[in-house]
Amino acid sequence: MRFLNQVIVLTGAASGIGRAAARLFAREGAIQLLLDIDRSGLEETLQNLEKRENASAKQIDVCNPGDIKSAIEAAIDTYGRIDVLVCNAGVVRIGEIEDLTDEDYDLLINVNLKGTYYCCKYAVPYFKKQKCGVIITVASVAAHVGQVQHASYCSTKAAVLGLTRALALDLAPYGVRVNSISPGATDTPMLRSDVKRQAQTRGIADSIVKQQFEAESVLGRWAKAEEIAAGMLFLAGDDSSYMTGADLRIDGGWTAK
Repeated sequence: MRFLNQVIVLTGAASGIGRAAARLFAREGAIQLLLDIDRSGLEETLQNLEKRENASAKQIDVCNPGDIKSAIEAAIDTYGRIDVLVCNAGVVRIGEIEDLTDEDYDLLINVNLKGTYYCCKYAVPYFKKQKCGVIITVASVAAHVGQVQHASYCSTKAAVLGLTRALALDLAPYGVRVNSISPGATDTPMLRSDVKRQAQTRGIADSIVKQQFEAESVLGRWAKAEEIAAGMLFLAGDDSSYMTGADLRIDGGWTAK
């Protein structure tokens, strides 16, 4: 087992890629603290894990730095260390820049960027003390290419890349690796809700928007959540031991065009 008894802290664990990652880490023997704002989703994730006794869940709001700080401290108090931090929590809002509300843009910044920033901020002192560990942030194909009605979302995900690269330089002397992962269109509740909102905004059928997303991939389909989660396990493990400050694009060839 690749992660036997390693301690994983994973945000956004209640659904989608986060749930898939929790399941894969569990199969590989990890001890996990799963975090999300969605309590019922967290419980469902726990119910579907192998060796559920090796995982615990805590409801937090990554927009609240105090919640993040207490969760990181809980992991240290309980397990004595954190081996891998996965900053996976994210949201999407769409719209023309002149129409998107300040509240929606604040949410994007607070969850996608500041949520990631604060997870790192409160975990880094422990990583430095350990002189080892891995941090994985979640960017997006939207950090690399523009998307219609996604200017606000794209800006937050591009910022995650900048954070990741700079933090990798700061933590390299401590033996801590920091990398990001950029999923393409992935079959998750978040993307399905994005498709529905785009269809309503543009006055077209959901199926047309879905086909447009599929066409962005040269493979002609959406990714499965497990395919992205497998990339997270790669970045978390020894197979990527010479990678830091890098971004792993799992986008079906979207950015190769």
